[in-house]
Amino acid sequence: MTTPIIGEDCSIILTHPQVNSGDPYGFILSPDPQKAGSAFSIQRNLDADGDTHIFLFATVLLADDLKNPDGSDHSADKQTMYEMLLEFLDQTEEFGITTFDGTFTGLGQLGHTATELHLVEATYISLKFANLTAYHPPTDSDTFFASIWQGSPLTDDALTWDSSVWR
Repeated sequence: MTTPIIGEDCSIILTHPQVNSGDPYGFILSPDPQKAGSAFSIQRNLDADGDTHIFLFATVLLADDLKNPDGSDHSADKQTMYEMLLEFLDQTEEFGITTFDGTFTGLGQLGHTATELHLVEATYISLKFANLTAYHPPTDSDTFFASIWQGSPLTDDALTWDSSVWR
């Protein structure tokens, strides 16, 4: 398995223990016409108890002959990406979502979770995730992917139980 790399072969990475054997899977985000490159957004809500709740919004682009952020050809076709995304959308909790800002953990789906726009050449799917546990700011992606999970190191630089990220 080749780990996807933000800014090279994907714009956002989804992980879930029940999808893709728990391995990360990268998607291309739809370009933002207002800014250079792709974007995701975070909506923050503060409840009466002082707890922060977030919603993460992103629009994934699926197409044949898609270009990666680095300009190379994307390895998966539209149908393959769509089928993988549907596997993720069948889950309700325990998502890790990696962006250029780091990895958001403890995310899941509540209520309306996706809107699909199907065109002949491409599909745009707007996603919505919410934190289902206590909100924590995004974790540095290198720390997240180096953390040991279920007793199996992911890299030679794997962290110990005390220094890794709970996921």
